[in-house]
Amino acid sequence: MMNVLADAKRELAGRAGVYELFAHLLLNEVDSKILSLFHDEQWLRCWQDLEIEIPAVSEAGIEMLAVDYCRIFIGPKDFCPPYQSVWEDGHMQSDVITSMNEYVEIVSSGASQNIKDHAGVQFKMMSQILQFEAASDEPPSTLAHAFFVDHIAWTEPMFSLASTLAETDFYSTVLESGKE
Repeated sequence: MMNVLADAKRELAGRAGVYELFAHLLLNEVDSKILSLFHDEQWLRCWQDLEIEIPAVSEAGIEMLAVDYCRIFIGPKDFCPPYQSVWEDGHMQSDVITSMNEYVEIVSSGASQNIKDHAGVQFKMMSQILQFEAASDEPPSTLAHAFFVDHIAWTEPMFSLASTLAETDFYSTVLESGKE
């Protein structure tokens, strides 16, 4: 029984890391620091296993990714808004915020972002929930599942659209993998 629980805790911690990575990529353009990190031997092995090509750490590579990020998520036209309320209600800051605030109270994450229905903020919250459950001595609760249903499941069509808007192999394949 202890091995099963220990394996479950390791799996939760691993999933938390994946959510943290997606949170970062949804909230921020890839800069030289993160691109350099992605060229680290362990990261490169992961990217190669996923068949994701990492651009060179150069001004041109960083600029190419920055332009693609803005084209995908910021606009000005034909872009993919990474906000749950826009996808579900057609406008910003709907009742989704009330639900997110309830989860913030439970997790005490200190999420201070003004736009709590941004997919990146929600992925960060999911990472924190999974980290909390992985560190707990108790068996995993249903909190992660409930949060997934309330605030993560909606992202599949967002990732689908975003991956079609991407012009770099990096964003196209990363966003395509986000649907899974």
